[in-house]
Amino acid sequence: MKEREIYLQNKLKEINESMIELHIERRKLRKKLAKIRGTSQSLIKRENKRQQAIAESIHLLKSHPNKIIKSKYILQHLNDTINYNTDSFARIFRTIQKNEPKIIQIKRGYYTYED
Repeated sequence: MKEREIYLQNKLKEINESMIELHIERRKLRKKLAKIRGTSQSLIKRENKRQQAIAESIHLLKSHPNKIIKSKYILQHLNDTINYNTDSFARIFRTIQKNEPKIIQIKRGYYTYED
């Protein structure tokens, strides 16, 4: 039973990492397509934007392991990269922590990814 649980946890982790990579790749492809067409990106549904924000936040934190990042910086990064506006990172963080437990809150408004 313990082996099955470990297997499922590892499988879930692999799927979550794949989702993050796919969201980032999709964003890059949309930008390229928009450049080719000469138009701006089409509007994306709010829930899809939230999923993108989660993936982008995880990518940002993972790309700077053990570095403490302020939530204001993360929110600004989300606004600049995917045009996602929100006034609080806490809601996104709760979802992130379910998927990636190595991303932790140091203190209010400060987050990091531990190796």
